Amino acid sequence: MSVRDFTNLQWPEAPFGADQRPFGRRSPMLAAFALDWASPEDAGPIPVAAATVYLRVRRHGQQDVSDDGLSIGFRAVVIEDFADVPHLLALTDRALVRARRHAAIVAGHDLDTDLSRMAELAPAPLRGVAGARAAWADRAVRERGVALMVDTAAEARDTGSELNVSLEPRTLAAPPEPFCRAAVARAVLARCLAIGLTAAVYAGRYRWEGTFRVTDAIDRAAWDLLSADRAGDKSADRAGTSAGPGSHATTQVPLAS
Repeated sequence: MSVRDFTNLQWPEAPFGADQRPFGRRSPMLAAFALDWASPEDAGPIPVAAATVYLRVRRHGQQDVSDDGLSIGFRAVVIEDFADVPHLLALTDRALVRARRHAAIVAGHDLDTDLSRMAELAPAPLRGVAGARAAWADRAVRERGVALMVDTAAEARDTGSELNVSLEPRTLAAPPEPFCRAAVARAVLARCLAIGLTAAVYAGRYRWEGTFRVTDAIDRAAWDLLSADRAGDKSADRAGTSAGPGSHATTQVPLAS
C-alpha cells in the first residue's frame, strides 16, 4: 500500500479519548476537514489527499490566537496510486464519525460536495459520510449532543478575518509522486487549518489581529514531519516512522499542549 500518513497525534484513531486527546487535557475541540482531488482525463474526480485538523476552543466566548502560538493537532493522508483511494476514504469516514459525536464544531468548505463524491466512490457504504451528509444538509437545526456544523463556503464565507491561504480546493492532474507527497500534505493541511480558523471565528470562538499566517502555523506544528521527502520516502525513517508489510507509513509525535 502506497499511502503516506502524516500526523502529530500519538493516537490518531482516538483523538477524543480522555488520555489520548491531542492537547493533553479535556477541552472542547473543533475538527476541520479538507480533501484535495485529482481529475484524470479518463475518470471523474479522485481524492488524492485528505486532512483533519483539531483545534482547542472555549465552550463560550472568544479567545485571541496567533500563528506563532496556536496548538494544532492534525492528520493528513496522501495517496500515490488510485488503488489506495478506499483506504483514504475509510480513514476520513472514521474521522467524521468521531468528530460528529465528540467535537464541539465540525467545519468544512463546501463539504457536501466532498461527501457526495466520497459516497459515490466508496466500495461499501460509509457510515460517517452518510451521517455527515444528512447533518450537513440540515445543519441550521442543531441536534442535541451533536457537533455544530459550519460550512465556510456558505454561512461562514464573510467573517472579516484575514488569512494568507485560500479556502478553495485545488485540483491535481494525478496522484503525487513520492517526492511530492510532503508538499501535497502541507498544502491540504494549510487549507484545512484555514477552514478551521474561519469556522472558529464564525462561531465566536477565535479572533486575531491582522493576517493569520496559516502556512507559518503549519510549518511550526509539522516542521519535522513535512520536510521534503527523500527518495523512497526515507525521510519518514528519521522522523520515527513505523511501517510493516502491507501497512502505510505513519509518523507520530506528541503534540505539546
